[in-house]
This record gives sequence, structure tokens and C-alpha cells, in this order.
Amino acid sequence: MHHWLTASFFSFTYAVGVLKEDWPSELELNNLAGRVCRQWKTLGLRLGISQDVLDGIDVNEPNDKPYQMLLRWMRTTDSVAPYLDLYSALCDKRVGLDKVAREFCCKKTTGTRHIFLQYWNTQRTTD
Repeated sequence: MHHWLTASFFSFTYAVGVLKEDWPSELELNNLAGRVCRQWKTLGLRLGISQDVLDGIDVNEPNDKPYQMLLRWMRTTDSVAPYLDLYSALCDKRVGLDKVAREFCCKKTTGTRHIFLQYWNTQRTTD
């Protein structure tokens, strides 16, 4: 009986999230608004917009309520880290948009990891 070691070398690509810097553009906010949908009021509250302001948007803006809320936030906040604020608000358990937060607020960087796998392979042979 012979025993031998077989080794395999694998590579895979991974993504690491790092928060974006600066401010989102109006187009980016519009894209985010399309993904917020029904949670727009809860998100607005988590971003520090008062219930009265959100009710005003609800009454006065027949279309694009999430976008109007995000514009209001962007124009009135004094945040120095808007992507961090958005990330935190989107991930709030009452909003529950963790995946949207990662996709919108994080810039993607990629790298390659190499894994060296070893395993024993046993085969019976006759000499």
C-alpha cells in the first residue's frame, strides 16, 4: 500500500468594504432613494429629521418621497461623515437595510487570497 501527499493551491477574490468619503451626489441619493422605498420615514428619523418635516414631505411630495427626504437631510445636516451617518441609519434594526448600506456607503476594494490545502490521499496498489 502506498500513501502520498497531494497538495492543491487555490486562489479566490474577496471584497473589503471601506466607507466612502466626501458627500453623495444628488444622482447617488436618487439611486439610494429607489432602494429605500417604504422605510423612508424610519430612515429619515434615524438621520435626525423631525417627524413634522417627514409628515410635510409625505403630504407635499406626491412622488419621490424617499428622495426628497434624503435631499432634505443632505441640505440640513452638519455631518462631517455623511456616509457613516447613512450607513448607521440604514443598518438600524428598525430600518434593516444592511445590504443596501454596504453597497451604497462602502467602496469596494478587491484582493487575492491564496489558500494552500493539503490532504492525504490513500490508494492501495499491488507491486
